[in-house]
Amino acid sequence: MPLTEEPQWRAMHNMVRLELHQLAFADFAWQGRNTHFFNRLFLVLAGEGEVRNHTGGERLALRPGFGVFLPEGLDLGFEFRPGLRFLSCHFNLSVLPGVDLFGQERHCREFPVDPGALERIIGNITSPPEWRAFGETEAFLWSVIGHLPLPAGTRLAELAGLAGRYGGLLGYIREHLSARLTIDRLAEVAGLSRGRLSRNFSRDFSMPLKSFLQKELAAQASRYLLGSPLSVREIAERLEFSSEYYFSNFFRRCTGTTPTAFRRSNPGPVFCRKEEPGR
Repeated sequence: MPLTEEPQWRAMHNMVRLELHQLAFADFAWQGRNTHFFNRLFLVLAGEGEVRNHTGGERLALRPGFGVFLPEGLDLGFEFRPGLRFLSCHFNLSVLPGVDLFGQERHCREFPVDPGALERIIGNITSPPEWRAFGETEAFLWSVIGHLPLPAGTRLAELAGLAGRYGGLLGYIREHLSARLTIDRLAEVAGLSRGRLSRNFSRDFSMPLKSFLQKELAAQASRYLLGSPLSVREIAERLEFSSEYYFSNFFRRCTGTTPTAFRRSNPGPVFCRKEEPGR
């Protein structure tokens, strides 16, 4: 029997990228409100809580045996009650740098989770890394994410088709991202006029190029705040803001909170940080 390859499956495998920003076991009480530039999964093992989607006008209960999916970019409020214990996963599912498959979704989703499987995965991530456990955990995450329906109108083939036109430009943005990066510079890179590039980008991605740059800049700032020991001032300098003051104002406009408040309200790796109160 001759070998018959199905190239579309290989192409899709190589096109979709799962970027994992955090995988952690959460066990704390908290109330707050924030906006993130990555998707979130909360898979509940015990206790109760609530998520309020102010963007989509909905409430979801956090309860044992169920998970909730929270798309990127939503204005969300949280109530984590004492005794709530859950697996927290922060991720992006990208087909191009900065282009998330769930980027147009405005509604959260609840779905059932196998408590036994969840217990095993929590045991995996709270133990030293081991190859079998790594494979089991990856398969579990893909099984959850793979059952989430993409937003209406999302066509993988169309997004893949944009790679030839925008792959180099989006890669340039990711590599040279800073507050000083301008649309004029990107037009030079693309070999187009500023107006034509802006019109084409808005048509193809349903988002102005300026808004995309601001989203990517805020997302990179969030990654620094959550996953590095850099101070707010050092992050402002790294992203080439003219001052810490302008960086803080920019971040507040994008997320609704200051960099320091954002960092304090999002548990993550413990670093030795020196911050000034209220910054």
